[in-house]
Order: sequence, then structure tokens, then C-alpha cells
Amino acid sequence: MNARNFAAARAPASSAAVGPGSLAAVSGKMKALLRALFNRRVVGNLEQLSDHELSDIGLTREDLRFGRSVPFNSDPTAELARRARRNVYR
Repeated sequence: MNARNFAAARAPASSAAVGPGSLAAVSGKMKALLRALFNRRVVGNLEQLSDHELSDIGLTREDLRFGRSVPFNSDPTAELARRARRNVYR
């Protein structure tokens, strides 16, 4: 077998090569997960507020329960912000 045939017959070692783009994607996903975990903790702090204080920021206890029920890797504060905007018009 000559060098040309050998190079053509050789299969790539890995189809999922790690390059700068894939590292950035993993880094971005890790940052998003950490942000979601941090914001989930913040939602836990909101549960300590009184109903009156929650209504001042446009939220209810039901909104907080719903925010805590979003998937674990999702950011609950985004949903709480949507609900707070929606509650303004009620």
C-alpha cells in the first residue's frame, strides 16, 4: 500500500474534535447553567417576602411556585419577569 492509499483508507480518529468553537459552546452552556442555578437561589429568597412586598413587584405566591417548577436547567427569573409584566394588566 502506498502513502496515498494509506491516507485514504485511514479513518479519522474522532468525528467530534474539540476545537475553540466547541469549547466556547460548552463554556456558554456552563455559564447559562450556573446563572440558572444562581437565579433559582434568588427565587428562594423571594419566598421570604410578605404577600404585600411580592405584590409591590407584581408577583404572587403562585407565580413563585410556578417559577420553581420550571425545568432545573432553565432560568426561573425569566418566567417570573413575564408573569410580573402580565400581572400589571390584571
